Amino acid sequence: MSNRSEMKSKRRGKVRAALAERDGHKCFYCGQSFTEHVKATLDHYIPYRLWRGWRQENLVLACETCNSAKGDALPWPLVWLLLAHQRQTPALAA
Repeated sequence: MSNRSEMKSKRRGKVRAALAERDGHKCFYCGQSFTEHVKATLDHYIPYRLWRGWRQENLVLACETCNSAKGDALPWPLVWLLLAHQRQTPALAA
């Protein structure tokens, strides 16, 4: 079963509408407004391979350009937060 088929079409439409309302009908990454020529795509903020499922907390709307550029990578703001937390966490004693 493909990732897209996991979320039924009717539910996907409701999720898209909720995300558009939440994020102001703009691409989460570049801020470009969605239009007839700039289509919204669903994107897992934390890649699906790391956080399986379709929870709205991990979904954003992105333009095709940004979604393709991000691919299956962790977004840099999240990487920075993880690295900052790593530096503050003391190493375990052997």
